[in-house]
Amino acid sequence: MNRVVEKPVMPNRFLVALASLLVTIVSQNTFAEEAVTVKEKPALIVMIAVDQLRRDRLDNTLPGGLGKILSGRNFVEGQLDHGITNTCPGHVVMLTGMNPGKAGIPGNMFVDRETYEHRYCVDDLDDSTQVIGGSLNRSPRNIRASALGDWLKSEDSNSRVYSVSGKDRAAITLGGQNPDGVYWYHKDTGRFTSSGYYTDELPDYIKQFNGTTPELDGYIATLPERWEHDVKTARADDYEGEREDFMRVSGHPVRSGDETYEQIYRSPYLDELTFEVAKRVANEEKLGQGEATDLLIVSFSATDTLGHSYGPRSAEAADALLKLDHWLGELLTMLEAQVGEGKVLVALSADHGVAELPEYTTEKQVNSCPEQGRLSVNQFIASLYWNIYKEFSFPFGRPDHLVVFGGSSFTVDESEAQSLEVEKADIINWLDDYLTGIEVVEKTWTRQELADGTDDIARLLRNSFVPDKSGDVFLQLKEDCVMFPDAGTTHGSVYDYDRDIPVVFYGWQVEPGEVSGAAYSVDIAPSLADHIGIKVPMGLDGKVLPLSAQ
Repeated sequence: MNRVVEKPVMPNRFLVALASLLVTIVSQNTFAEEAVTVKEKPALIVMIAVDQLRRDRLDNTLPGGLGKILSGRNFVEGQLDHGITNTCPGHVVMLTGMNPGKAGIPGNMFVDRETYEHRYCVDDLDDSTQVIGGSLNRSPRNIRASALGDWLKSEDSNSRVYSVSGKDRAAITLGGQNPDGVYWYHKDTGRFTSSGYYTDELPDYIKQFNGTTPELDGYIATLPERWEHDVKTARADDYEGEREDFMRVSGHPVRSGDETYEQIYRSPYLDELTFEVAKRVANEEKLGQGEATDLLIVSFSATDTLGHSYGPRSAEAADALLKLDHWLGELLTMLEAQVGEGKVLVALSADHGVAELPEYTTEKQVNSCPEQGRLSVNQFIASLYWNIYKEFSFPFGRPDHLVVFGGSSFTVDESEAQSLEVEKADIINWLDDYLTGIEVVEKTWTRQELADGTDDIARLLRNSFVPDKSGDVFLQLKEDCVMFPDAGTTHGSVYDYDRDIPVVFYGWQVEPGEVSGAAYSVDIAPSLADHIGIKVPMGLDGKVLPLSAQ
């Protein structure tokens, strides 16, 4: 009887205990595997874009935010990987991971090949996208790519994305297709604004920042009346070739008469306004304080507006960079305090560089341009159109309707050519011959030459080429030649001074150090996405840069 009662009971207890132990082990191992596979993410990603910032202007001795970021992972050979180096394409590549050609943004302006009218890179024909407080329409609909903010939202709908800039085209191209807020400075009204694409009404904290009359009760009222700055820089403060719009010397007007809003736009205080709005967005929207990863994008524009007027070696440019360094340091300190130290991931880059003032390179005897660097765009175009008129449109045709100039290229209007009984191919061949005969022109590129070209310049220009928006003949000036009205300088070329830009990462799980080798601004978005473990669309042009030793 003992055999009947005891032998079955003991094995049953043993089996129950064994089964319970196995369930516990399997359960613990399962959770352990999930803990390993679920990747921790930063609380907040911050994309810092500085308009017209050549990387040779930066070093880690800067005491504020720029120096702090440069102590991170610095890809010291950072460049643009496209040839038309304007603001709009330079910004769009950073967070789409697409070259401008694929992203649909060849330049700041393009010629619509159906209407042959000039179009702005972020304009929109739909009036529902009208700028709040303005008359023009703005949206990202010309962009044929999604961006990092869109990828974050696809991964987690709770992620929030905000973009702020002194320029509409910078804020819009960085913000992606479906951000939560996009704000920029409207220099006609002195207010930060948005468009109907994003919202019907500005949030109260932006309204309060703007004030009812900005120069009386808005933040603008706190700015100094004049911009005083140190004059001890690489060259004299008052320098030949600088623009005179708002004085060539320290004591530039900032809040003076009817031009206050434009004066602010062409001063470092444009960056202060951008910094203050970015702070308010981060605070009011509590960015980085939820469970999902948020994205704050800040594009500082004063480096560009000042660089065009005074050049990158000016006293004005030096002071503006120090001010930006200070404001950026304050912004990073605030964000790290808000979300927790070590929980912020930062990327820093620029949309393009800039040419030196031709007068400066001539003085230093390093200018290789036949015309000592400066040529008038007005004289160039006037001469070109006079010759087109004589050759093709005399006596009643308009040469500027037959050949439309924009975005570093020339577009032939086929319907206009037909009305003049001229072959489009003949006009293209004439343009090719005429332009290459000009001393300051290095080369012209037809569409076929771009397609067939095997050198690096052909590749760079192809990366900027959009079939339905780009021209028929592209113009490449010789190095150091600046085509700009009378004074100041510009960018847009294929040369290193326009393409050398910072590519730097700092913060969350980023391994510090300087990294040599090819690195491009188009690599930023895929690198950030890979670093935090989110999916990206197929067919990106950018590659993944390693941000840690893992």
